[in-house]
Amino acid sequence: MAELSVETPAVEKKERNFKITLMFDGTNYHGWQRQPNGITVQEILEDRLYKLFGRTPVRVQGSSRTDAGVHALGMVGSFRAPESPYIPDDRLLRSLNKLLPEDIRIRSLEQVDDSFNARFSAEGKSYVYIIDTGTAEPFTSRWSWNLPDFTNLDGVRQALTYFVGEHDFKSYAVEAANREDTVRKIIRAELYECGPLKMIHFIGTGFLYKMVRSMVGAIAEVGRNRLAPERIGEILEEKKRTPGRDTAPARGLFLVKVFYEPDEWVNYEMRQVPFAMRWSSEKGDF
Repeated sequence: MAELSVETPAVEKKERNFKITLMFDGTNYHGWQRQPNGITVQEILEDRLYKLFGRTPVRVQGSSRTDAGVHALGMVGSFRAPESPYIPDDRLLRSLNKLLPEDIRIRSLEQVDDSFNARFSAEGKSYVYIIDTGTAEPFTSRWSWNLPDFTNLDGVRQALTYFVGEHDFKSYAVEAANREDTVRKIIRAELYECGPLKMIHFIGTGFLYKMVRSMVGAIAEVGRNRLAPERIGEILEEKKRTPGRDTAPARGLFLVKVFYEPDEWVNYEMRQVPFAMRWSSEKGDF
């Protein structure tokens, strides 16, 4: 009697759309997006994908364009994997992290609907800026702005209320004159405290170039008793960059999370400093 042969089903090799969530220390990079004058996170990531997929170029769409020196806990990217060579999802995650430098880590990777785009599917973003009011230390100084005289916290809380809502943020952005639309919506602007570390947290539907750092630069003046809280609102209403304050240093800024569901931010809380937060593999979140 002839033996029956059992055929192993072939893996369907088709282009797959992936969503990845990554974290990185931005100290050594010129931001997320490729630049002609420096190494960027996007360049490093695309280079590693190029090697994994048999020297096939892979373009990664980022959810945000972070500035040079800015960090991320929950940057999201999307890319389409070539049909060949076929790399299983779990092995792709492991292989990618083996090839990446230690200051860039892929936290999760999953196949998503073809319509998903890390940038255009986003509903909102969460940024936090860290100000250290204590003694400058080698480690916290890498990820915070040391301002021992940042003491007027009640004034800071009052000043932050002026940012909430839909406004023209031309006064709080760099190179805003080159944009036709400078109206953005800030959903939450709040101050959290963790000992000497003060966290200025923003959730908004979108942000202009260096907008968060510009807002923090002005807020820092309030915290240092150099600017009245109500002046924050007045500068906002003037709709011009001239009265704005210097942008805060990049090293204190973190992109914490990108939201992809409407109102997903309603119950979101930021209670720990970014460099103390741990990724939850079960929840897929911080």
